[in-house]
Amino acid sequence: MKIVFTMAIPEELQKEFAKQFETDKTYYTDNLENFPELKEVDVIVTYGSDLTEPLIHAAENLKWIMVYSAGVDSLPAEAITRRQIKVSNVRGIHAYPMAEFVMAYLLDDVKQLRFFSSAQQKKQYASEHPVVELGEKTIAIAGTGAIGIQVARFAKTFQMKTIGFNTTGHKAESFDKTYPLKNLSELVSEVDYFVSVLPKTKETNEIYGRNFFESLPNQAVFINIGRGNVTTKEVLEEAIQANAVRHFYLDVFPEEPLPIESPLWEAENVTLTPHVSGHTDQYLKRSFQIFADNIIRFKKNEALVNLIDLKRGY
Repeated sequence: MKIVFTMAIPEELQKEFAKQFETDKTYYTDNLENFPELKEVDVIVTYGSDLTEPLIHAAENLKWIMVYSAGVDSLPAEAITRRQIKVSNVRGIHAYPMAEFVMAYLLDDVKQLRFFSSAQQKKQYASEHPVVELGEKTIAIAGTGAIGIQVARFAKTFQMKTIGFNTTGHKAESFDKTYPLKNLSELVSEVDYFVSVLPKTKETNEIYGRNFFESLPNQAVFINIGRGNVTTKEVLEEAIQANAVRHFYLDVFPEEPLPIESPLWEAENVTLTPHVSGHTDQYLKRSFQIFADNIIRFKKNEALVNLIDLKRGY
């Protein structure tokens, strides 16, 4: 089997892969368009954004695309579907780092780390400033997959109450209650923290409108580590300007990179990070583990782990 990786892979992982799959031919390139063996490869391993419809047509023997990310919205879906090429991703490996990011936000909030950092710069010994606990506070999480479940697990460790929202309202591990996404606005009036880990799909597009932000308590905190398409630039900026909630922790945005002229950079009620909540030093190692398992499954003609339905977007 011929496999081509389109991202930089550390030499130690290359050697480990070659040893485990010594009968397969493996290539590495950062220029797939000019890769001479493209016509013959069986598998392309990619982050997704470098694949185009012409490349799919050129890869005449392609049977499987392994995406080393959770999102697949950048893939040329129609060309891939037409060829019945299998697509799988590394869904699940982001659970720990992204859940840790949420807990960092939560702890920053209740322990007032931003305030004390500012006080330090001013040489103010603000020992009377109030700090509180996470225990008994309610966290609502939109998206009850691997990431949402891990956020809920961590929240439970801090004795928080957990509410989940998913497509149907089906039960999920570590959630006290779960509800359908269509009931969002009518069920978030008493949450302390709202966390969005929703993927980018047609169903999640602009799901957080003005009515949603008006439904959140003024003392709530809104956190988005999922995708920026869940609201519009206009609605988000309006909610921030109107202080719809107490604070916004944003790792993703309707437009990325966030434009330098965006008012979010200087908004006092916003803490922003540049789409890094899924970053981890374990990323490639965990991705390789999923890929290696799937190679064995692929050769046995068994169902792949994290097989993607491009029509649904996940």
